[in-house]
This record gives sequence, structure tokens and C-alpha cells, in this order.
Amino acid sequence: MRKFILFPLSFLLLCMLFVQPAQAQKHHDRNSDDYEMAPGDEVEPGVDFIIGAGIYFGSKKTAGYYNGIPDNENNVNYIFENYSWHKQILEEIAANNNHFSINDTTLRIGDYPLNIGYKPAMSITLGASYRFDKHWRISIYYSFARLVASNFFTLTFDGTLGNLNDNIINCPIVGKENRSFFDLTGSYTFQVHKIVKPYIEFGAQFNFVRVKSFETKIYDREFNLLDIYGGNTYVQGVDMQEIDKKYGGPGFAVMASTGIKFAFSKAVSIDPCFYISFGKIGLEGYKDFHFNYGAYVRLVMSDAMFSK
Repeated sequence: MRKFILFPLSFLLLCMLFVQPAQAQKHHDRNSDDYEMAPGDEVEPGVDFIIGAGIYFGSKKTAGYYNGIPDNENNVNYIFENYSWHKQILEEIAANNNHFSINDTTLRIGDYPLNIGYKPAMSITLGASYRFDKHWRISIYYSFARLVASNFFTLTFDGTLGNLNDNIINCPIVGKENRSFFDLTGSYTFQVHKIVKPYIEFGAQFNFVRVKSFETKIYDREFNLLDIYGGNTYVQGVDMQEIDKKYGGPGFAVMASTGIKFAFSKAVSIDPCFYISFGKIGLEGYKDFHFNYGAYVRLVMSDAMFSK
């Protein structure tokens, strides 16, 4: 995780070093981080509107919610300890394995994917900020990302002598969740160049996670690992009412970002940035502090764009 913190800070430092020689040639009496603005280039107080998109990387620490172990609130044992589902599992394995009997009593869960992780997720951002002057502004953002965690757990059985390679079955396990983020931040922009302007940003975050699905597949048969029957035992052939139980909840974090503002005009800029947060996500059993991070590109439109 250290490299993901050092890289954006190094990126900011390099950008500042890049524009510093041009600064030295100005020989003006302003602050060392200010370039000499031409008439009409001054930044006036006002509102900016922000849209953006990027890549969000979720922590492996919370992806463990989907590794299927018995200690998790939703786990693989949920289907193996149910008589009807266990019978379906035996039938599916017997139909796809010549040396397995439906009456086999040696079937057991082998290894869990303890190293399960999230795939990089696309994220979108909407926001607004109020600029006090050319340096300082406060901002509020809403961001959304849909995360997928996937891996395999194994089933094993004793099998037939001479077919030892056939007694391990890899079963995919997939969890999907939606995350929403609300960030309230303050930022400082370094006025080192007319167009290229590094900035840093710090703030607080409220987040909310909702588990959308958690499933496994044994050969061609899919099984839902979420308790959709409210603790009632599933019985095959019986009409049972499904309950839309919600998994997930609120969390919080502190966040920071650093990037470059490419101010092509007073009205529009493009701001690539690196983002990191440290906090908690509302997944039961996985609410310890951890890091998440991402890379975004924001399109920032000043209220001057809409004024006459």
C-alpha cells in the first residue's frame, strides 16, 4: 500500500519541479508559489461544477466478506447445511463425475479463497465547489462505484483409487456490491503556472455499501449464498416467500487527493488526480480501518461559463 501513497506524492513533487524553472525567470515580488497574472486572469470568488470518472480500487481487507468462510454472515455452509441444496449439489457432481456417487459421504469443502480481491471498478463523480480565491476552495462530491470480488473455493471427495486428480472441484464464488461516497473537502491550488496548477485536497467522507449479490456455481448449477428466506430453512418444492434483506451499511473515512489542474481557460479545466481514503466500510465482520484508492479525471466548469 505504501507505493500507492508515495506515487501520487512523487507525481505532485515532479510537477512542481517541472514548472519551477519557469517561475524563477519571472523575478517578481509575489509569493514563491504565484506566477505573475496578466490583467483579466485573476481568479474571482464563485462556484465550480464538477463531473468526472476514473478507476476505483477496493481493499482486499473488505473483499474477505466474500471468501465464503463459516465465520462470515453469508458463507458457503449456508447451502451445504441445507438438505435440499446439499442433495442438488450431490446430484450435480454425480452428473458430471463418473467416479462420484450421489450417496458419497466424503464430499467436503476444501480450501477457501482467503486472498480474494476486488477487480478495478469504474467510478463516476459529480460535485460542486466554492472558490474563495485563486488558492482556496471547499468542495462536495458524490461518487459511485460497483465492485466485483471473485475467486474459487474447492470441494474435495475421496474418489476412486487411481483417479486422484479428479477429486478436487473448483467452484467460482462471486460477490457484487454498490458503493456510494460523499466527500466534503478543502483544497489548495499552487499558482505556479498559467495553465499547469498542482493542487492538494483533504477532507472527510461518508460512505454507504450495499451487497447486491453473492453466488457460487457448482458445475452448471448456480446457488445464492445470501439468506433470502429470513433464516427459514429452504425446502425444495415448497412455495417459500423471499425476503429482500439488506446487507451492508454506512461507513466513514478521511481522504486526500493530489493532482494537476490544466486550466485551459478561466471557465474550464481538466483535473487528473490520485485519491486515497482511510476509514471503514459497512460490511459485517469487516469494519476495521483500511485504505482504498483510485485515479480520476475531473472536468471542472466555472460559473463564468454560464454568465453573460
